Amino acid sequence: MENLKENEIVTGESEFATKSITSLFWKYSLFALAGMALQTVSVVADGFFVGNGIGAIGMGAIGIIVPFWTVAVAFFNLFGIGGSILAAIKLGNGDPQGARRVYGSVIIFSFIFSVIVSVIVLMNLDSVLVRLGATPELLPAAKAYAVPYLIGVPICVVGTVAYYFTRVAERPFAAAIGYMGPAVIAVIVEYIFIFKMNMGMVGSAIPWIICVGMSVFLVPYLQIVDPVFKLKLSDFKIDFTAVLEACKIGFAMFVVNIATIFSTIIINNLIAKYGDPSIYIPAFAIINAYVAYTLMIITISFVQGIQPIVGFNYGAKLFGRVRELIKVGIIQSSAFIIIVMALIFLFRSQIAGFFIGPVPVLVEATVATMKIFLILYALGNVSQVVAGYFMAVEKNGLAILNGIARIIIFAVPLLYILPKSFGLNGIFMSQPGADLLSFALAIACIMREYKLLKNN
Repeated sequence: MENLKENEIVTGESEFATKSITSLFWKYSLFALAGMALQTVSVVADGFFVGNGIGAIGMGAIGIIVPFWTVAVAFFNLFGIGGSILAAIKLGNGDPQGARRVYGSVIIFSFIFSVIVSVIVLMNLDSVLVRLGATPELLPAAKAYAVPYLIGVPICVVGTVAYYFTRVAERPFAAAIGYMGPAVIAVIVEYIFIFKMNMGMVGSAIPWIICVGMSVFLVPYLQIVDPVFKLKLSDFKIDFTAVLEACKIGFAMFVVNIATIFSTIIINNLIAKYGDPSIYIPAFAIINAYVAYTLMIITISFVQGIQPIVGFNYGAKLFGRVRELIKVGIIQSSAFIIIVMALIFLFRSQIAGFFIGPVPVLVEATVATMKIFLILYALGNVSQVVAGYFMAVEKNGLAILNGIARIIIFAVPLLYILPKSFGLNGIFMSQPGADLLSFALAIACIMREYKLLKNN
């Protein structure tokens, strides 16, 4: 009877194989966006609380800490996206036991691995923060944030892995709730910590852990309600082959996030060379940590909407549905992001003022930087959607190529070329240049893939 229940998800009754592609794409994307939107609200609130409750030093510290966020997201993608895609493919192939084995192995291994990384960074924290661009003035605030943050990261990794597997279990609403509830709690807690208890940067770090880490309650949820991902004692033995295969799939997005860290470090150091770091590091932090982060969250939501559907249908060899999803996903997600970009530019002064408060010089610097840095950001996000697709069909080379193109292949070289001619503005001009070039590459790759699927 138990095996019969497990196999229900891989029969023709699965909505991944039967429902309209457009409705599935928006169902899974919007549930992902709903959950992550409240997390984005929490992040935006963090920017408001830090900017208005702590000030420029706090925003500068956030600018240094952004790579820590990016590393955490990299682990989320490596284990969560990679493992969940592998599980979706196994379900499409009719192997629910294999899917459960992947889930158990990834959950355990990701926790152990992230604990080890956190301990190593904590043991070398000062030197790490200095290498990230922390000045003597910013180091104490950045360190105050980093310590509780690093302690909580392993729980956040496990929670996010559970979130991705909950979506593969065809329970996107439960996954969204797993992100929405903690985000509301985090906003309330951060307001109390910063404005009522004067906890400084510690009061910013702990709510981040609450916001992401409380999704760990999805682990017992799946244990109770889902027949496929209900772990048995035998599943607590790590299958390193499954972990390696999952990491191979998630590696593309992992590389994207790690590449973003290098880009942030380069930009922070170039700002110190070509401009006033006391003004432009906080200004760039507002854009990078909050505005660009929000856009990234939207893109990730669409990638999350595509991946379990693609993984299942590709595993089931339903290539016509995969082709349809490529077309729907790229066109409709791009249209949505363009609308969001238009709103950001329309209210750019208000956005800058919201984060930094009534500090005219910082507002002006943020607006000026935003107009350059984000002008073609919607095009660049297409490359991430395409990279997400190639991850879902286990074409890791193309996934990595499209994932790193925007930053490593295009942005980093431009960062060393453009400032020599355009000074400070050249630093921020590198992003739209990279967005345009990575968009062209992504379209060329996905058109080729579309033709291959048509032949199949």
